[in-house]
Amino acid sequence: MDYNSSEQILTLSKSGNILEDILEKWRRGSTGPLPQLTPLELLNALVLVEREGPVGRRALSETLQLNDGVVRGLLERLAASKMALVTVKGVQLSKMGKESLRKLLRQLSIKKIISIDQSDLVSANSVMGVHATKLYRPGMTGIVQRDEAIKAGAEGSITVAVIGKKLVIPPDNKRIEDLAPKENARLRSELEPTDKDLIIIGFGKDPGRALAGALAAVLSLQKA
Repeated sequence: MDYNSSEQILTLSKSGNILEDILEKWRRGSTGPLPQLTPLELLNALVLVEREGPVGRRALSETLQLNDGVVRGLLERLAASKMALVTVKGVQLSKMGKESLRKLLRQLSIKKIISIDQSDLVSANSVMGVHATKLYRPGMTGIVQRDEAIKAGAEGSITVAVIGKKLVIPPDNKRIEDLAPKENARLRSELEPTDKDLIIIGFGKDPGRALAGALAAVLSLQKA
């Protein structure tokens, strides 16, 4: 799904951690104590609900690896802020919620998120790709991103950089077209990346962990 265009609906601080701003706003609300939730867990939940919705609370809890009480509290706040619709079929983002998520992802430089099936670059049950624009920096190794992905529950991540017209893996800049020609063609076709973009590939036991890993890696880039 491409997150390049949408009007601004959710008011967020342009300084500091955008996701922390949302959580802080909820903490100041009248709904009651906010369940323990990290910025990464919030982002992962919003993306999963958009991609899979309508999705049941228990299924969402299993995918996010969060207990039912935390997910229930999250959904209550999403519904109260009119970002989500909760029905007998499950929860899905409202029009406002979708626009808010798109704005949030743009501010994180995330252009598109894709599921990668039968990759010839990495072997894992589930593989997700996150296209982040203009976040490549000379000297990147991808190690910090991999470590953050593992902390998030993924098996790991691969950082792919666009240097000129080539997709490469830092720090030695091995070319994807040589390592995995099928993946090279797919990433170019589905994401259309340009110079200095990054493609973070997260992989794990299931889509939730793979996505969490890729998003955690992207969030680590915001701290650089």
